[in-house]
Amino acid sequence: MMILEQIIFTLLFKWKYWIAILYSKFLKKSKKSVFTSITYVAREADKDWIFGAKVRRLAKFSGLHSTTYFHNRLRNLPDSDGYFFVFHQYFYRAMRHNPKILNRKNIVMFTHPNWTFSFSESHVIWCLNKADKVICLNSKVQKELIAAGLDAKKTALIHIASDPDFFYTHERETGTVGFCSAFGERKNPEMVYQLVKNMPGRKFYLIGRYWENYERYDEMKNMANFTYYNNESYDTYPDLYNNIDIFISPSKLEGGPVPVLEAMLSNCFPIASKTGFCPDVISDGYNGFLFDVDSDYSEVIRLIKLADFKTIDVRQTALEHSWKNCSQKIDKLFLE
Repeated sequence: MMILEQIIFTLLFKWKYWIAILYSKFLKKSKKSVFTSITYVAREADKDWIFGAKVRRLAKFSGLHSTTYFHNRLRNLPDSDGYFFVFHQYFYRAMRHNPKILNRKNIVMFTHPNWTFSFSESHVIWCLNKADKVICLNSKVQKELIAAGLDAKKTALIHIASDPDFFYTHERETGTVGFCSAFGERKNPEMVYQLVKNMPGRKFYLIGRYWENYERYDEMKNMANFTYYNNESYDTYPDLYNNIDIFISPSKLEGGPVPVLEAMLSNCFPIASKTGFCPDVISDGYNGFLFDVDSDYSEVIRLIKLADFKTIDVRQTALEHSWKNCSQKIDKLFLE
């Protein structure tokens, strides 16, 4: 299977990168130790979503004259001493369309493995080895990428962050439950549905987008205890989180997820599946609860009921995971 995958990558994709690499050899080389400009890159479509918020905040707290750039096809990147790609696939596309970046320093954020025909394991690892640094959001992902062939020296472990000045605390008094994610099968929509259905006396809020694509969406939206905030601007998130006392992250696979930190900074008590950095930032039974990825919804209902009695100031346990701290760590990677 791996041999076939490599053949497909070589025939359909690899030659495009080699054209860019060869063209870059004729361009001015400039990998500096002193930086006058860094560009944080995302798609225009992500500008008002979480990826857009990430690049704006990381650039804001950077000490390296950083700016943001948004373009759906990732073409015409501005000239810069270094580039930060908030999602790994953006780097691959930008590399093909902007050969000049290969003569600059490139740092790529990798959230979680999700191999597809277009972005197979062979394809992704080959491209990541062209970056200067790959930021892994948790140690599990870091080990998986190294085992797949990524140069270990290129990896850096940084838990992505949130903004304690943007999200504000609230008192947990109502027992309301919330979720925050775009719709997708790895987000475990069945768990969301079953919790809402089987706790009719509990108010649930869902912050996200694309949930109208869920086969049970119509049934769920008509439940009296369910409210859906569809495609809200990220600027409204602090107020939305303050409607929530208990935050559920039921995902089957994550790199973060960032909403867990956002909720914790809002003093929501988190209950999360054991994926991404959740086991790193949640001390089970202290500042949150953890459950196995394949747990039944009844186990999560049990934890929700236990969470009602937790009085800890969750926000205080998440303050170290700030955008400022994260941005300063990325600055150091550019300066290495």
